[in-house]
Amino acid sequence: MSLPTGTVTFLFTDIEGSTALLQRLGEAYQGLLEEHNHLLRTAFQACGGREVGTQGGAFFVAFLRARDAVGAATAAQQAVLEHPWPEGERVLIRMGLHTGEPAVSQEGYVGLDVHRAARICSAGHGGQILLSGTTRELVEHDLSQDVALRDLGRHRLKDLAQAEHLYQVLHPSLPSDFPPLRSVATRSIGLPRRLTSFIGRESEIEEVRRLLGTTHLLTVVGIGGAGKTRLALQVADRMVDEFPHGVHLVELAQVTDPDLVMHAVASSLGVREDPDRPLIESLTGYLQARRLLLVLDNCEHLIDAVAGLATELLGAAPGVKLFCTSRESLAIAGEAAWRIPSLSVPDPLRVFDRSALESFEAVRLFVERAAEVAPGFVLTEQNAPAVVQICRRLDGIPLAIELAASRVRVLTPDQIAARLDDRFRLLAGGSRTAMPRQQTLKAAMDWSYDLLTSNEAALLRRLSVFSRGCTLDAAEAVCAADDIGGYEVLDLLMRLVDKSLVVAEEEEREIRYRLLETVRQYGRDKLVEAGEAPAVRHRHLDWFLALAERAGPKLHTADQLVWLRQLDADHDNIRGALEWALESADGEIPARMASSLWWFWTLRGHTSEGSEWLYKALARATEPGSIRALTLASAGMLAFFAAD
Repeated sequence: MSLPTGTVTFLFTDIEGSTALLQRLGEAYQGLLEEHNHLLRTAFQACGGREVGTQGGAFFVAFLRARDAVGAATAAQQAVLEHPWPEGERVLIRMGLHTGEPAVSQEGYVGLDVHRAARICSAGHGGQILLSGTTRELVEHDLSQDVALRDLGRHRLKDLAQAEHLYQVLHPSLPSDFPPLRSVATRSIGLPRRLTSFIGRESEIEEVRRLLGTTHLLTVVGIGGAGKTRLALQVADRMVDEFPHGVHLVELAQVTDPDLVMHAVASSLGVREDPDRPLIESLTGYLQARRLLLVLDNCEHLIDAVAGLATELLGAAPGVKLFCTSRESLAIAGEAAWRIPSLSVPDPLRVFDRSALESFEAVRLFVERAAEVAPGFVLTEQNAPAVVQICRRLDGIPLAIELAASRVRVLTPDQIAARLDDRFRLLAGGSRTAMPRQQTLKAAMDWSYDLLTSNEAALLRRLSVFSRGCTLDAAEAVCAADDIGGYEVLDLLMRLVDKSLVVAEEEEREIRYRLLETVRQYGRDKLVEAGEAPAVRHRHLDWFLALAERAGPKLHTADQLVWLRQLDADHDNIRGALEWALESADGEIPARMASSLWWFWTLRGHTSEGSEWLYKALARATEPGSIRALTLASAGMLAFFAAD
């Protein structure tokens, strides 16, 4: 009879402890083996199995249908367990099944599928039936009513490079509880398969691994879309061999009730709830003697619950390490918080050739993701400037860059770059299989914004009027209003920094606070929606008008360098204030501001910019209204051109 071809399910069996049985039974072992072989052959033949080979107490059988193979294995195990063996012995058989499309030669089946099925069998215990993930996919919806499957996670098997997702067959008449599988170092890998490549981050991976070696609780924090989850999974995958009891992922994004956090962790670990004692006791009891890494992903909306559980687990299970991702830290004793940086982007002040640009992570990510949706896309001398502009304006945020790259199907990089002022409409329609908050850039921002208190949200909106950041004094003057006192601004700023929405940076021995451009654009839209834009922009104008008028005279003194640095830091804010003054204030305001800054523009060589603002101020001053405005603008213009 010829061997089945095409898609074939292999079943390997082996008697557990056969050598010990032989030593105990002596010559009687041969009779036991014949009975064993008869029971298994009967079960296999009844289900259409084709015996490929036998060796001692081991069978190798092929089936055309995966369902038949599972049925044969179940029937064979039942027959072996129910059979009255001689000398009161107990015979236990381990079984492994895997489905593939093997090649057939004169000697029989050849290929990796055969070896995989044999290795799956070897990983099990007597009385246990194991399936590969491939076989499980074929039989999951085609099992008899009394058969179920238990997910055992991913395991590395001897001599096989890739881990295998294994499942156990459950049947009422078969034992269900077994020791850990005999996989390589018995390390279960509870991590999902990644379908896209991981770009760069090598130094970050090593730093996070180092930190995990020094603490029992590490939280990677960062803005939504920064790549926290992907980095955590990459690190966890590389550290599997360091944890004898495995690496387990608990995805919390879909958990909305804080009371269900503990249940999510227990489910990931396979810990069953005991009605006679609290779940936390079952969980800590299970973990107490284990060494494993528990990855808690997306904790920000459940901070208090996760913090409380983490405290309990770390106190009871010294061999457990917790690795969290969140937009803010848990803020509990023993925690190390590490902020994920944006992907590297080119310096706009330097010139790079095309090959050098691809060494930057953000550029490489854009090019690779663009090539996935538009095969043949490559970085060229023509599209490189636009690609660099996209990566920089999107702040090196991986999610935003991937969404932008997906638009290459219908837009050129130049067209994408030109539309980034409306990025929340442009960067929509991501992967249908992604979480809803990762399908569009706006959804990612909405997720963070909706977790803010009303005062935190108000401050974030108002900070959006600043370009390239501000000092604490400026934030207090511009953002305080009836609902937020000036004394509250610092505390709110700190909370927004903790939530990864505001960046705090030291410049010239002073901390400045800024929003990433994506956050700023989102906050600006929310400011307009709230109807607050005119009032906040007027306060912004008042602050920078006062700064200009204080700085103007000082630029002619020994303190010139100090004031030049101040004006340099707020140059973009000054431009924004002048634009608003020309749009909404009376003619005197832009004239006062421009006339105060003429020497700054001269010293910094911004002659074209300075003349443009002074012309605009002079034009406003000539409108019916203030003679003083006309005088100020004219004087500023004359002084500027005299200096130039």
